[in-house]
Amino acid sequence: MDEKGLEFPTMVYDEGKVRFLAPVLPEGWEKAVSPSGMPVFFNPHSKLSRDMAVLAVRAYFDRKGIRICEPLAGCGVRGIRITVETGTVSKLVLNDINKFAYSLMRKNVEMAGLTDITEVYNLDANAFLAAHSSKRLRFDYVDVDPAGSPAPFLENAIRSCQSGGLLGVTATDLASLCGTDVPSCIRKYDAMPYMSPYSKEMAARILVGFVTRTAARVGMGISPVLTFYRRHYIRTFVRLTYGKTLAKESFKNIGWMFECKSCGNIQWSSYFEPFKLCEVCKSNPRVFGPLWLGELTSKDFALKMLGIVYEADMKDAYNLLRKISDELQTVPFYYRVDEIGKRLKSRVPKPADVVDRLHSLGFNASLTHFDGQGFKTDAPREVIERVFLKLTSSEA
Repeated sequence: MDEKGLEFPTMVYDEGKVRFLAPVLPEGWEKAVSPSGMPVFFNPHSKLSRDMAVLAVRAYFDRKGIRICEPLAGCGVRGIRITVETGTVSKLVLNDINKFAYSLMRKNVEMAGLTDITEVYNLDANAFLAAHSSKRLRFDYVDVDPAGSPAPFLENAIRSCQSGGLLGVTATDLASLCGTDVPSCIRKYDAMPYMSPYSKEMAARILVGFVTRTAARVGMGISPVLTFYRRHYIRTFVRLTYGKTLAKESFKNIGWMFECKSCGNIQWSSYFEPFKLCEVCKSNPRVFGPLWLGELTSKDFALKMLGIVYEADMKDAYNLLRKISDELQTVPFYYRVDEIGKRLKSRVPKPADVVDRLHSLGFNASLTHFDGQGFKTDAPREVIERVFLKLTSSEA
């Protein structure tokens, strides 16, 4: 038995403003996307995800006394950090079905001095969330961060969240969402993906679309306040509001995307509109979705988080939020310069140069945090290609 009374070896970690216990990491974990085989799951690579949760809760809630919940808490560091670093939490509730995680969480809550305001459970996550679905027991913030897909837990997580509350959702099953494993995505998210030059953003939109459709089933509307891609996961934070009318309004942002196999043109339509041929060459396009077509992030919310991050040692969060706050939110996809270069059989300019030239022509354009080779714009495809060729010919 570990000297701290646990049945496995642990070590002390420092993250944010807290010190906590977690399992000793296996040799070579730095090269792995996710350390595995530990008695309690803990991934140091997910520090940014936890940083962003702290910042999102601080930015979202302008009052103290909130109730927050982590139904898949692992060692409990996320919920503990939110409680310690935001100063807004009056009740922290942590749960994990893993008995070792339960023991470790209790130790970490004690180390953080949060025993008086924290409840720790060792239950099935869905059973736990369902038990908190009545109005008086719901939470202001619920964070669903599983190892894999959040789909099995999503409906009960939504039911356990107050109207006007905030839901954080993480998906690490990018093979499904990005189109590498199509049957898996259909099974989990009831959506058709496919591998494309902008698969990372498509993955985020399929996830937010699934959250929207799940919330609508229980009479809730959603509004994404922040969505991002990082390394091995998609993360979204959405505002939840009860009301069938609001649920129907949210559905106006659900639809389909079409990519022409012949000319590369991309277009989209609402959930209720008919199938579209390519507007440029009338070919049959690839169809994927349903997915979220609205804004993935509120620019005001991202800027608010960016203001808060100055006060903390969160360099990665600052860099990511700066990119997101500059990103064009009104266009539901991006282009990759290498994909256009391949199609045009030309050299490849820098994405920033393409953005600058499109701005000079009066179009909206930006870089995208989803992909270092990507850019977003509302310019027509033919204009983009003219700009591309102009830039590459000027480099000759």
